[in-house]
Amino acid sequence: MTDRRIKKTKDAIQTAFSKLLSANSMEDITVKKLCEKADINKSTFYLHYKDIYDCADCLRDTILDEVNKVFEPYDFNGIINNFSVILVNIMNVFETNRELYMPFLKSPSLSSSLCKMKQLLIENVLKKIDPNNQDEISRCTVSFVISGIISVLEQHDFAEINQQTISILANKVKNGFTH
Repeated sequence: MTDRRIKKTKDAIQTAFSKLLSANSMEDITVKKLCEKADINKSTFYLHYKDIYDCADCLRDTILDEVNKVFEPYDFNGIINNFSVILVNIMNVFETNRELYMPFLKSPSLSSSLCKMKQLLIENVLKKIDPNNQDEISRCTVSFVISGIISVLEQHDFAEINQQTISILANKVKNGFTH
């Protein structure tokens, strides 16, 4: 169990990082600016992170943990059959943490970190498929579905994605795109 003070400090740093990221590229964010925004000393920052990129990776890992919790109860067929529930739950995760998570998703300077997050999500879902049944099609399908979910979150405002849109997307994922 993490000490509440440590959690509070890390939350303040992550929040300050996201606020700076929403207005700046990653390259323009310095430890000094971040510490000023979070109202902490540099030494406090360095107790928790090696550098700004480590801070970004920790935010990515936090998002990854939350999204993995959504996928956790489902095997691969369950993901396809419950796609609308999963998409709603993932959208709720991002909506609940909008100010913290959305700058990460929308930052062009963190595209490689976002790519890494997709890769890790894909690997986690692939673990749910029996290795004897894993073929190129199942691996491509998992990549397609995970990348699609993340791309929807990157490209659209949540207000645009209503229950009807989610139902149509789920139907297309489950039954094919030509139906």
